[in-house]
Amino acid sequence: MPLLAVLSFAAFVSAFTIQLINPLVPAIARDFAITVEQAAMLASGFTIAYALAQPLLGPLGDALGKARIIKVCLALLAVSQLVGAIATRFEYLFAARMVAGAAGGGIIPVAFAIIGDRFPPEQRQVAISKLVMASMTAVLIGASTGGFVADALHWRYTFIGPTLLTAVAYVCALVYLRPRPAAARTPLSLARARDGYREALTGPLAPIVLTSVFFGGLAMWGLLPFVAGRLEQRGLAGLSEAGFVIGAMSLGGLLFTFAVKTLLARLGRGGLVRLGGCLAACGMSVVALSPHWLVEAAGFAVTGFGYFMVHNSLQTLATDLAPNARGSGLATFACILFLGQGLGPIVYRLLFAGLGPSVPVLIGAAILFSVAMAVSRKLYQLDAARVANA
Repeated sequence: MPLLAVLSFAAFVSAFTIQLINPLVPAIARDFAITVEQAAMLASGFTIAYALAQPLLGPLGDALGKARIIKVCLALLAVSQLVGAIATRFEYLFAARMVAGAAGGGIIPVAFAIIGDRFPPEQRQVAISKLVMASMTAVLIGASTGGFVADALHWRYTFIGPTLLTAVAYVCALVYLRPRPAAARTPLSLARARDGYREALTGPLAPIVLTSVFFGGLAMWGLLPFVAGRLEQRGLAGLSEAGFVIGAMSLGGLLFTFAVKTLLARLGRGGLVRLGGCLAACGMSVVALSPHWLVEAAGFAVTGFGYFMVHNSLQTLATDLAPNARGSGLATFACILFLGQGLGPIVYRLLFAGLGPSVPVLIGAAILFSVAMAVSRKLYQLDAARVANA
């Protein structure tokens, strides 16, 4: 089984869990007799745990081997999903989601770091886009089927499929994901971890990459836990339709992965990101003002396509945040991304309470546009410097 296929499968099952809860929020709220806003905090619990695990997982990957970290985290993810399916209290479900978040943090970011180790620079963006394709396919399937299963059966059944898939991915990783031949292992130490994170946080790419991924994650992913509730409150849709609306964002990202090579060839990195920012802002504006769930789904599809034009470029830049400690560099990137995602629902919750259902989404559109313009400007500068030094 080729390396990229194993990594993509692991990324698939991990991504399946990331947005699994979002279409189920109203049903979970009803089942545990809590508010939709309280249930939406499950997303924050998952993503903040994902972020806070990164400072440990990065150095562990560099010291013990990234392949080993992925295997351990797949096993933990399978167990935590099973616990989530049978949780009898909201607190138990919240704890299970936090464990799932911490375990998920050792899969996709570590897979990106493996690509950085084993693929030459000219092949990385395409290889990363295939990992993103697997992730977006998982989110699309998970969001679309999750709402349907919750409507037809019960929200607990949505955990069963991902649990089984994660167990299969664990077996595949045990058999096929092998350590890099002659890989240099660095003993785990606080000093070495500190040096790796210092390199990631103070390098020339850190200001633009980390700031952009934080605000992009907050604006994009922080909105998703409220999609089902917003649709229900406005009388536009139920859980099944909400799942399709959320899945449309991933469909947009998936379509981008098919077009990335052509778009890069025609637009270059800077042009790709600039167009992505325009599309994301336009799509988010449609979401803010949509009169029907199908219109909102179309807006999310455009937003997803544009967002991943920007995010894929940030992921590629992140592989060079800390070239001498790539695990720590990618862990830093993931930590900042998921801190943004984790804080996003909290920020949106406050904004919705004060500004109503539409204005906060328009603010998110403005953030995505601003992030893209800043990243595009940096990429044009980097490409111009590369040409001048050639």
